[in-house]
Amino acid sequence: MGDPEDYANIPVPYDRLSRWLYGICVVNFDVDVGQTLELLYPPHITLTGSEKFTVCYLAFPDSHSACAGHTQHHFRFSSPSINPLLVKHQSLYQNYLQTLAPIPGACFGYAYFRQEKDPSFKRNYSQKSVVLLSPLPFDTLFYEMSAIIARHYFEKGEMGLREACCEMERWPAPEAGKHLTLPLLGPFFTLKIPLVVGSADAAGSPASSTAVSKPPSGQSSARSDGPREDTESCDSESVLSFSEIKDSLSAEEGSVSLFPVLRGSASVPQLGVIGDADAEASYDIVPDTTEIIKQQQEIQVSLETRNFLQSFACVLPHLQRIWELVLTAQPLLVMGSTPGQTSQTVQSLVSCISPLAFSADYRPFFTIHDAELKDVSRASSVAIVILGVTNPFFSKTLQHWPNVIRLGTPQHIDKKKRVHQPKTGVLLEELKPGLYSRYKPFLRRCSGFTKQLKKAGSLQHKCYRQVQGDLCGHFYLLVLIAR
Repeated sequence: MGDPEDYANIPVPYDRLSRWLYGICVVNFDVDVGQTLELLYPPHITLTGSEKFTVCYLAFPDSHSACAGHTQHHFRFSSPSINPLLVKHQSLYQNYLQTLAPIPGACFGYAYFRQEKDPSFKRNYSQKSVVLLSPLPFDTLFYEMSAIIARHYFEKGEMGLREACCEMERWPAPEAGKHLTLPLLGPFFTLKIPLVVGSADAAGSPASSTAVSKPPSGQSSARSDGPREDTESCDSESVLSFSEIKDSLSAEEGSVSLFPVLRGSASVPQLGVIGDADAEASYDIVPDTTEIIKQQQEIQVSLETRNFLQSFACVLPHLQRIWELVLTAQPLLVMGSTPGQTSQTVQSLVSCISPLAFSADYRPFFTIHDAELKDVSRASSVAIVILGVTNPFFSKTLQHWPNVIRLGTPQHIDKKKRVHQPKTGVLLEELKPGLYSRYKPFLRRCSGFTKQLKKAGSLQHKCYRQVQGDLCGHFYLLVLIAR
């Protein structure tokens, strides 16, 4: 960490910092007033009234969520204020892997929420969130950053934010394909931003590719009915090979090609090794901690690898159908108990089709205060978006959605092959963990691979690492066919 006198020489408006971060918000909860934006740093950045309102409500878990101590989650929202920054640094971002490229009008908020006992407050608790705003979907990195910066803020106040921003002002540019070292208030991060598929320096054969992405809107819609029951079966006892997957595309008469998200060849991403997780721990998912390897002060960060087994623990038998739902941009509701759980599951959903970019909108955490609530709750049509929600209010309001993932704990893994049909009058929050869908898949499901996943359902199983790698490879084979 630099000398405080050095920070005074850092020029505002932190031009280099803006390549990584738009700003930092401190949001406070007051019993009489509600959520209020207490601080916005650096001082020169601006947010519209609507953006401030959105950040304030997304910075906290819903009132119905059981949450205490320190928790983390992230969200995504519409932000016109972010666009000038994207234009300014366009040359930096254009070589990113499609799934990691910023989208015009979309901003991420990485929240570190703290709730502590304080007798000076009416309810004897103080509640405050420190939120990092960035156009970059680097949740693995920003979760680590938000924890460090938030703790520094709670110790030093606004000066803590200034020291963090001054140190980030000295960071190298976030260029894809380069090994980067990023010091932050003591520790330092090492990472490499993956290059766009088809770039000369990317792994695999060079090929051109074009991502089709949309900013958050929530207004595009497609008519659909409520969830229904369907079944899948396959006699195979082994993981689908490339040819088997290809043949299965024509398994059903009249099938059509899958959603053309990208064109061009793709390269196989690096598959990280995932460590064992504690099955008894709180099921508030955070980015894969085994890919963030701490050695003394170094924090090695992988932006590509995800812990799919943990994120999809309760829907393992239905992963191939879920993959199709994401690839074809079907409306999908993810209902969980905490924002950390839903936000990481939603991020895993849009990542499972990598290196293809998700072609519609997604909100890792969505609340009843969102301006687009009316768009997603219309009974006559369903918005094409993936939503992560925790408030029981949505259990009734979004009951008409055709595809629902009800999250639970790892112990709630569904051992049945059926995709459920909820009983009439049963609220979504009353459903057992699993997938509830009306979607009719194009691909046959491989029962052998499903059995392998169920065998690794216990997150302490000895073959967990191997199955995690097989799962990533299985998703990638499916993507090759989709191209």
